[in-house]
Amino acid sequence: MADSLADRLGVRTTGPWELWLLRVLWLGIPVVAGPVLGQVIDGTAASGTIVVEVAAWAFWFVGLVATLVPHPVSLTGVRILAPSVVGVALLALLGTAQATVVATAAVCGVVLSVLALLPSVGDAMVNGSAYGSERRMALRTPGPTLFGPLQLAWLAVFAGLSGWAVALMAGRPILSGVMAVVGGGLGWLGWRILHQLALRWVVFVPAGFVLHDRMQLRDPVLIPRTAVSTLGPSPIDDSDDLLDLSAGSLGLALEVETRQIIGFDHRQGADVSTVNATNIRFTPTLPGGVLTEARIRGLRIGEPSRQPLDQPADS
Repeated sequence: MADSLADRLGVRTTGPWELWLLRVLWLGIPVVAGPVLGQVIDGTAASGTIVVEVAAWAFWFVGLVATLVPHPVSLTGVRILAPSVVGVALLALLGTAQATVVATAAVCGVVLSVLALLPSVGDAMVNGSAYGSERRMALRTPGPTLFGPLQLAWLAVFAGLSGWAVALMAGRPILSGVMAVVGGGLGWLGWRILHQLALRWVVFVPAGFVLHDRMQLRDPVLIPRTAVSTLGPSPIDDSDDLLDLSAGSLGLALEVETRQIIGFDHRQGADVSTVNATNIRFTPTLPGGVLTEARIRGLRIGEPSRQPLDQPADS
């Protein structure tokens, strides 16, 4: 069923071994986390129990489809639902759930979360929406969002997914309905924020490669392969012609140096300004993979010379 669904959506189901391990472990969630949910809802009203059980199976199925059908939407879904297993285990501590059962589910959730956050998994998920000879490769999460904003956005989604269920199991159906509406709004807002992180790519195409980053660029920008002088690790120091699109991301940054000026509609908060540059810095999650793909496509790999256009570097 997953293959036929993937065919209809035009996406790819292949991926690295880490993605396959994520799929296998996700299949085992009902066995590992099921006892926790059973102990949590034990003793609640029959109607509330049925609703929560149906919702839990629905979320599990959505996560399973997300792991089987690589796509940016799937990446966002998996990175929200995997930590939610840990969240449910922690909520179970407030009830009568046994510590060993809770610990088992929490460990499973941590492992799933680690796998979902791996660069190789994210890269495979992002590339699932590519078509033809495209190769999409993910960009790193902006550094300022790693500690605080990212966690708050996830908590908003988790509260929207679980708050109504907690109220329902507590025997307060009216409060549950109110929390479902409010939580739905919070969840949608958190989803939109988190999903923006899955829509940041480097896209290799026959004509060159595209920087697709709506958080920093108003429109995707094609860097023609004929304009590329070098592509390689970026020096720490800056230059007048450098456009830094790394967004403060941690990890190795790459820099493309061009033979012609490239124009960018650069976002800085709510403002958009046109910036012309010959050196562009960006931070892919797998810089080695980007350089390998660039070499395969005939782009020159090397350190940028940082020479002005009217003073070309010696060959």
